[in-house]
Amino acid sequence: MTRAYLAVDAGNSKTVALVTDAEGTVLGRGRGGNGDMYGADSVAEALESVFGAVELALHRAGLTAGDLASAAFRIAGVDYPEDAVFWDEQLRSRFPELGRLSVKNDAYASLRLLDGSGVAVSITVGTGPAVAARAKDGREEHSGFFVFDHLGGGGLGNAALRAVALAWMGSGPATSLTDAMCTFYGVADGWHLRHEFTRRFGARPATDLWRAARLVLAAAGDGDPVARDIVGTQAEAFVRYAEWCTRRAGVDLASGDLPVLLNGSVATSEHPAMRDALTAELARVAPAARVVVADASPLSGVVLDALAEGGLDIGPDLLTRVRGAHPDDFLTT
Repeated sequence: MTRAYLAVDAGNSKTVALVTDAEGTVLGRGRGGNGDMYGADSVAEALESVFGAVELALHRAGLTAGDLASAAFRIAGVDYPEDAVFWDEQLRSRFPELGRLSVKNDAYASLRLLDGSGVAVSITVGTGPAVAARAKDGREEHSGFFVFDHLGGGGLGNAALRAVALAWMGSGPATSLTDAMCTFYGVADGWHLRHEFTRRFGARPATDLWRAARLVLAAAGDGDPVARDIVGTQAEAFVRYAEWCTRRAGVDLASGDLPVLLNGSVATSEHPAMRDALTAELARVAPAARVVVADASPLSGVVLDALAEGGLDIGPDLLTRVRGAHPDDFLTT
């Protein structure tokens, strides 16, 4: 019998699932929509996004849920204990053959990528924010609903729109984001950009602003003061949440006892502005902390969780193998 392992990373922009063997070799992939039951249009939609991705991955692997030695689900919106209970019940109802499984917030997805132990702090800057910490004694905390700032790619796009509109109004400084944003969205000026997203009929969805994140990073990298301030403000907020998570796990971030991993599409972008800002802020707040930029997606971290929870030792060879390439469109938002 094939002993397989299931890893699922579900967020607001997409849900991705992998079935692997004990060596980390991918046997099947699946992809779905928004898996966050707080962010999707309905709980039913979030459930089907996750279920659909799992079923597709199993189908492509030629396996059933009964072939799985363990499964790890890292899902945005698993913010409170009752959320994990809800997902566990729903998953076992849909896949009654499932045996060992774990359900946690997606903020925990990257923790094993550093050395396999899962003892670390992760700052994941993707479409939205995800921060988590786990100490050696197993205590852990994640940001969840205790984020009170608009962070990640969505926050960058929203702040850029605001900056362009204020510059057009004469109430804010001029910025190169005006030309970049207006060209990208095909509008004439700040008035039309604001109208594009707020008009009563035919407005673009707010999620379209996620696409502007790289414009902000590029402008910040080119030295635009407004863009640099947007990125720097986010970096300061992310580090504050990292400090809170580590305190909740019984560790002082400044002690350097926990390494810090930076991950997510914004932090690992080809434009380095966000990771540079995060690294600089961490150097100021926690100079003893080792900071590492991830070289694999959060999904690879979930694969490691599934393998570890299935009783496998996460050694250097396995850490290397799970950093495999995926089809170009599989992890793209």
